[in-house]
Amino acid sequence: MFHLRLAALLAASALLGTPSWVAAAEAPASIDPSASCSGGDCHADAGDHENIHWSDFTAAGECQKCHEPEGDLHSFSVEDPPDLCVGCHEEIASKLSSGKTVHDAAEGCTDCHDPHGGAIGGLLLEVEAADDLKPLCFGCHDEELVTQEYTHGPAEQGECTICHDPHASSEKSLLLAEGVELCGDCHDEVAELIGGAESVHSPVEDGCTECHNPHSGPSEYMLAAEGKELCNECHDDVVDEAKSAPVDHAPALDQAGCLNCHSPHASSVAANLLKPQQELCLSCHNKPVESEDAKLMDMQSLLEENEQWHAPIRKDGCSGCHQPHGSANFRLLKAPFPPRFYAAFDFDAYGLCFSCHEDLAITVERTRTLTNFRDGDRNLHFLHVNKEKRGRTCRACHDLHATEEPLHIRKRVQFGNWLMPIHFEKSETGGSCHPGCHSIKAYDREADDYPEKQ
Repeated sequence: MFHLRLAALLAASALLGTPSWVAAAEAPASIDPSASCSGGDCHADAGDHENIHWSDFTAAGECQKCHEPEGDLHSFSVEDPPDLCVGCHEEIASKLSSGKTVHDAAEGCTDCHDPHGGAIGGLLLEVEAADDLKPLCFGCHDEELVTQEYTHGPAEQGECTICHDPHASSEKSLLLAEGVELCGDCHDEVAELIGGAESVHSPVEDGCTECHNPHSGPSEYMLAAEGKELCNECHDDVVDEAKSAPVDHAPALDQAGCLNCHSPHASSVAANLLKPQQELCLSCHNKPVESEDAKLMDMQSLLEENEQWHAPIRKDGCSGCHQPHGSANFRLLKAPFPPRFYAAFDFDAYGLCFSCHEDLAITVERTRTLTNFRDGDRNLHFLHVNKEKRGRTCRACHDLHATEEPLHIRKRVQFGNWLMPIHFEKSETGGSCHPGCHSIKAYDREADDYPEKQ
C-alpha cells in the first residue's frame, strides 16, 4: 500500500505542477460521504474527460472504490496496481497470470492508463485517437521501428494492437497468435495457399518474420533484403552457383530472380515450384528463345508434335538433364556433352550420356549384346562416335528431346546452314539410312560376324 497524503501532494505540486485531479482549494479535515469528490471546487478536473473510468464516476462515494479513506479523515491509501485494477478487470487479470509473456508496463497499469479518464475508451495516456497509439507506444519503443522505406500498414498507422496484446500473451513479443495464424487474419490468400500446400517453405513454418520485418523494412513487402540477396541468407550455395556458373540461366539472375520459378511461401509442387516442372519450363520455352550463342527451339511445340520422348523427360522432366540455376556445361546440362556435330572421342565429354547409357556401347568395337545398332558383331555406335578425329556426336543422329521416329532418330540434323536429311528406315533386324554424308547403307544384327580388316 502506498499513502497519498494531500499535504504531501500539495507540497509536490509547487515543484511539479498540480495534477488535474488534485484540488486547488484547501483540503477539508474530514470527508463528506454524501458529497462527490469532483464537485464544487474540489477535484473537478478528475471527471473532465471525454471518457471517464466508469459511468457513475462522479457520483458521491465512487472515488472510494479505489481510494480507501482512513476512517472519516480526508486521508486515503491506494493499493498498488495491478493488484488494485484486476479486482474489476478480471479478464486482464487472467491474462497476466497465465501469459508466458507479460508487458512490463502492465505491471504498473498507470504507466499507460490514466485512472480517471482519457480521450479514448481505453483511457490511454497521450492518445487522442483509438487508431493511433504511436504517441503512447513510442514513449518506450523506438520510433525507428517504422522509419524504413516500406512500412507495414498497421505499424505505420499506429494500430499496434492489431498484432500485439498490450497486457500479456502466450506468444513471444506479446503477439495475438503465432506466425501464419496471425498474419493470415489479413493475408488470407497466403494463408489459404499455405494451408492447402504439400510443400511449405521452411521459414514460413518458423514464422513470417524469418523473411519479413513486421514493422518496416528496406525492401518491398518489408523484406529484409531484395530478391536473391534475401534467398542467399539460407540458400547461399544455390545463389552462388547461379551467379558464378560459366553458363547461366537468365531467369535466375534477373530482378525477380528465384521468384520466377519458386513460391516463397508454399506450393503443391516439390521445391516450392510455381507449377509442375515441365509446365513451368515450357511457360518460357513455348517459343524460340535467344541465348548468347544460338536461338533455342520452341520446346513446347517439339514435344507436342513428337510422341517419342527421351526417357529422362518422361521421368524427371527437364531437370533430368538440365541444371536450372547455372552450370559449367553447355545448355545448362548437368554433365558434359559435346555441343557440335563432330568431336574427337573423349570419354569424359559424354558424361551426360554415360550417366544413363552403358559406356561400353560406345567404347567396344565388336559386340553381339551391348547395342542393337550393329551389323553382325560390328558396333556401329563405335564406328561413328569413337574416332580420334571428326567423330559423330550423339546429336548427329539423335534428338535428345523428342522425335517422330523410334530410337530418337532425327528426320533432319543441322549441318552448318543445311538441315541435312537422315532418311532412316527401320527393319525387323536392323535398318538403313541415307543421309547427306554418305550413300545408302544398311545393317543387319543377325548377319555373320563382320570380317576383320586385312
